[in-house]
Parts: sequence; structure tokens; C-alpha cells
Amino acid sequence: MTAEPEPDLRIGRVTKAHGVKGAVRIELLTDFPDRFAAGRDVLVAGRRLRVARSEELGGTMLVTFEGIDDRTAAEQLAGAYFTVPLAEARALPADQFYHFQLVGLTVFDTRQARELGRVAEVLTYAANDVLRVTDGDHEVLIPMIRSVVRSIEPSEGTITVDLPEDIKT
Repeated sequence: MTAEPEPDLRIGRVTKAHGVKGAVRIELLTDFPDRFAAGRDVLVAGRRLRVARSEELGGTMLVTFEGIDDRTAAEQLAGAYFTVPLAEARALPADQFYHFQLVGLTVFDTRQARELGRVAEVLTYAANDVLRVTDGDHEVLIPMIRSVVRSIEPSEGTITVDLPEDIKT
């Protein structure tokens, strides 16, 4: 039996080529934009690239890489994800979690005193993240806001919520 490789943590996505000299615009999927600092190596679509130059531009990064010297080469990266091994995930403050830490946790609603299911995925929106919870037959979307999510205990495999009555389960 072979061990499954550990999944990688996505830290950015190439949205498009920028200009004619090989720069790309990157949507940040990390709270640590220094991962794209000049001289750093990053993995994009399984390929290791060295950052030649980078600058933040309103929630995105404009990045050029060594060896990517023209628009044609940059366009080939469009849509690709930048990743780091999970072992290189940086520690977060006590009340913050990576999405991968939440997927699979069992969600319990205190108001209805019942288990709602397991987190299938975490959806990212501008206002707040949303947990998509399913029990196989039903699905419920739970906003990740303090008034609803009461506790997250990955070590116990649980998330405790207090769902408002207007959220259908």
C-alpha cells in the first residue's frame, strides 16, 4: 500500500498575463504576500519558478519570473495555482484556520441540538467565508461569522454553531 501524497496549500492563482515582458497578475490566496518576494522560489502547476520582481496592486500581485520573458510564456500560466507543501503552511493566530483544516469537521447546531453534517468545502466571499455542510441528503450554507460560529475544534473534529431560525436546514 502506498501513502497518498499530502495535498498542497494554494497560495495564489495566475489571473492573466500583464504587459509584453512576461509579467503575470496573481490573485492572492494567502495572508502572506511575502511568499512572492523577489528571490523566492514558488511552485506553479508543479513547476518551480524564481520570482524576479513583484509588487502588490490592490489585493493582487504583479509578478515577473526568471525565464518567463514574454507575454506568450506568461499567458501559458493563466489559471494555474501557486502552491506550497502543507508542511510549509505558516502558523495562524489561535482563532484562524486554513480551509483544509475545516473540511471534514462535523457541525453541531446548539439551537436545534443536532448534528447538521460535515463541512464539504469552504466558500470564499468578500463579506465572509461560508461553510457548505452536507449530511448526504441535505445541504446547508453557514456564514462564518462570530454570531453564528461559536467554536471550532479541529482536534476534536467539531464546529459548534448557533444557527438563526431563518437559515433552512
